[in-house]
This record gives sequence, C-alpha cells and structure tokens, in this order.
Amino acid sequence: MQQSRHQNRAFGNLTTACVLGCLLASCTVVGPTAVRSGRLAYNESIIETDNQQMLLLAVRSRYGERSNLLAVASVTANVSITASTGVELGLGDDDSYSGNLVPFGAGVTYEENPTISYTPVGGDRYARRLMSPVSVGVVAQLTGTRINPQFIYNALVASVNGIRNPDFLAVPTEADPRFSRFVTIMTELTRAHRLHWIVDPEQQDHYSMVIEHYAPDFAAEVHELLRLLGLPTPQQPSSRIVLPVRLALHGHQAGVVALDTRSVYNLLEILAGAVEVPERDRTSGVTMDYPPPGAAAAELRIRWAEAEPEHASVAARYRGGWFYIDDRDQTTKQFFRMLGTLLAVAIAEGNVSGPAAPVLTVPVSR
Repeated sequence: MQQSRHQNRAFGNLTTACVLGCLLASCTVVGPTAVRSGRLAYNESIIETDNQQMLLLAVRSRYGERSNLLAVASVTANVSITASTGVELGLGDDDSYSGNLVPFGAGVTYEENPTISYTPVGGDRYARRLMSPVSVGVVAQLTGTRINPQFIYNALVASVNGIRNPDFLAVPTEADPRFSRFVTIMTELTRAHRLHWIVDPEQQDHYSMVIEHYAPDFAAEVHELLRLLGLPTPQQPSSRIVLPVRLALHGHQAGVVALDTRSVYNLLEILAGAVEVPERDRTSGVTMDYPPPGAAAAELRIRWAEAEPEHASVAARYRGGWFYIDDRDQTTKQFFRMLGTLLAVAIAEGNVSGPAAPVLTVPVSR
C-alpha cells in the first residue's frame, strides 16, 4: 500500500508538471492565435455590414427616404486568460477511492471583450466629395487595369466632347449611338494594346491618351474615333497620337478629349433605379418611379424576396422583405464593388482634416 501511495504521488507530480508546462506554452502562442482567429472575423463582419449599409442607401433612395452611414472608427479587443487548478484528495482507506479521483485538474478560460467605436459620416467635406465628379485619374486607372473597359466608360462617363451618355432616358431615342460606338472603339484599342493612358510628370492631375502602332489593323477605327470626337486626323497613318484629356462639364475644349464624369451621388441614384420593389409598394405610391435606365444601369438589378435569399452576395432586410444582389449577377456585383470603393474614398477624404465628429463607442461583453 505504501508503494501505491508513492506511485500516486509521483503520478500527480508528473501530471502537475505537464499541465503547468502546457499552460506556459499556451501563453506564448495566444497572441498569434488571437490574431488568426480575430482579424479575419472582424474584417469579414465590417465588410458585410459596410455592404449592407450601401445596399440600403440605394433601397431607401428608391423609397424616397433619407439615409445615413456609420463608419467603424476603431476596434479594440481586450483578451484575458484565466488559469485554474484543482487537486482531489482522498481520506481514509485507499480502497474506498483508489482509481476514482483525478489527482490534479487544470483549466484555461479565454475571454475577449471588444470595444467598437463608430463615427457618423457627414459634413461639408463629405458632401462635396460625394457630389464631385470622379477624376480623370480614376477613369484612367480603372480603364487601364480592368478586363472590361467598356463597363467603366459606361458607368463613369456622362459625356465626351458633347456626346451624352444619360443616367436615365426621358425617351428611348435619347440614347446616342455615337457614345456606344466611342466605347466600343476605346475598348477594342485598349484590349489590343494600341491605346494607353499617361500622366504629365510636371502636372500630376493632367492625363493624356496615347494611340500608337494602330496601322494598318486599326487605322479605320482610330480615324472614326477622332471624327466622333471632332479632333483632326493625323497626316501620316502610323503617326503616334497624343490626346490630352480634361474634365469639362457639359462642354468642349479645343484639341482635347473633354470628359464629363459622374459623381458618387450619381452612381447611387443609378443603383437606386435598379432596385426591384414589391408590387404592393409600387402601386400604393410609397416608392419613387425612375425613368428607363441608360447604358450604365441597363443590366443592373437589386432583387427583392419575401424570404431570406439563398444565393446572395449581399442582402439586407427592410420593410418586411429582403433586398439583395444575386451572387451570380456579375454585372451588378462589379458595379457595386466599384461604387463601394469610390464611396470609401469619399468617406476617408471627407474625414481628413475635418471637424471632429461625434464618436459612438460600444463596449461588447458577455
């Protein structure tokens, strides 16, 4: 019996050492583990709620309602780890408890208490950024890097050298076939690597389009493009053509490609026009009527369903139903992603050097 007690004591000491070793080892890796488990979870939640907020901006606009945004200013996560130990002792005859007691027990409690701060989005700087036309630089970057430049031209350009691309069509004949042709030629030249954008090294806000190596395969298209824009054709068919591009609201500038671009607010209105509403809301007059869409919104669609949709890239519950973008609708998803990027820039630039906005801080605990 004495030998058995020594064996139990030795086993208990060994168990204690092992558990303490495990506890110390866990403390050394809890930081990286917390990053791996927490960073992606927080990021996914922020992206999902950002998308839902933006979707509801369009939906509320369709219902003629005012909307607002809350930006996540900060997320502070406090992590605490509590270790507990326990020892079970037996009194009396060994036979009454031998084999029934755990000589040593230990446990670790992991607790995370985040504090999340929100900032209301608004103010003069944000409003001006929201209403300002998208810069020529944005058009240059997106058309130069996208697989489908046609989508960018249709979405961001409202007119070029007087050729209009309206947001909505007051009458079906308002659509100008010249703009469609302009987009087609620009897309073909870009995909064939015959057209690219450059920036003036001395004036970073001045861009030009360069067309080169276009003869003989694309000579006819280049001449047609220049005629559409009212620009002179080169004397030599293989000459390198440099076309300065300027932002010009509803007008021409001699010798340049004058772009009138849309604002983020315009793009939100275009998306609002693509919102599908239930028949009861349409007939009762609680939703706004939009004219037929122009080229930018011709294939956009925000769907509505009574039950939560199964195939949705983003979905938000509103007025007793679900508004969502179908995960298989690549055109609407592409437009939504571009709009989200531009809106995020407007929010960020609107907050730079602006007045301090009130911050809502919410501690989250069990």
